[in-house]
Amino acid sequence: MQLLIFSGYHSPDLTHAFLQSLLRVTTPERLWVLPIWAAPVALPWLLSSRQAPRRDCLLQVIAFSAGVVAAYPLLLAWQRLGGNCRLIAVDGWGMPLPGNLTIYRISHDRWTHRTTYFPTAAESQGYFYAQPAVDHLQLWRSPDVATGIGSLGATTCSMTAIEFISAVLTSD
Repeated sequence: MQLLIFSGYHSPDLTHAFLQSLLRVTTPERLWVLPIWAAPVALPWLLSSRQAPRRDCLLQVIAFSAGVVAAYPLLLAWQRLGGNCRLIAVDGWGMPLPGNLTIYRISHDRWTHRTTYFPTAAESQGYFYAQPAVDHLQLWRSPDVATGIGSLGATTCSMTAIEFISAVLTSD
C-alpha cells in the first residue's frame, strides 16, 4: 500500500499523534508525510523523484483540513497523468470536490458532515462523522477515540474514526 499523508496548518505533534494511531492499525509498504507548506513542490516531486509513489499502484491519500485543499488538485493531476488514487478527506470543511476522484469523508461532528457532504457518484464511497462531536484538532490527533457513525457501501454502523480509515485503506 502506498500512503500519502497531507496535513493542514497545525502543530506537527498532532500529525505525529495521528500517525501513531494509524500505524497501530495498518502498515503501509510506502508512507510519505507532506506538510501543507510543501504543497507547491508536491507535484514535481510526485512526477520526478525516485522515492515518489508509483503511478501503476493505488495511491491512497489521507488529508486533513487545509491539507484537503492542497491534496485535491494534486490528485486530479496525478489521475490525469495515469495514476490511480483515492482520497480520505478529514474535516475538509466545505471544500468542493468535483471530478471523478474516489473520496471518503470524515467529519468531526454531524452538522459539519450534513453541511459539507454533497453525494455524487464519485463521492458516495463512504463517510464517517463523530457522534458525539469532537474538536476539529482532536479528530486528527486522536482518531482512535473519536467514535461515531461510519458508512461504507451498504453498511452503516458505529465505529471509531481510525476503524473507518483502516476499513477504507484495506478495501478493494
